[in-house]
Amino acid sequence: MDRERIERQLKLAENQQADWEKVLTDDKVDAKEWRRNAKWRHLDADTRALKRRIIAVKAIEDREAEAVQRKADRTATTADAE
Repeated sequence: MDRERIERQLKLAENQQADWEKVLTDDKVDAKEWRRNAKWRHLDADTRALKRRIIAVKAIEDREAEAVQRKADRTATTADAE
């Protein structure tokens, strides 16, 4: 998956979670009790999973950028040596 798609899914998940939190707040459920609500737990798990995926994608992007930089440095060093 690409970063933009995951970020879009994260925004949707955060909006769904915020909407459900509003419902819970309107029902006068204390914020400490939200963890006992199955739907809130499911939405929270989705949000956390997407955040972890973005972190993983960022790590891959950083690794790929470093590889490109090393390749460019190696090419420049080879060109200087000739």
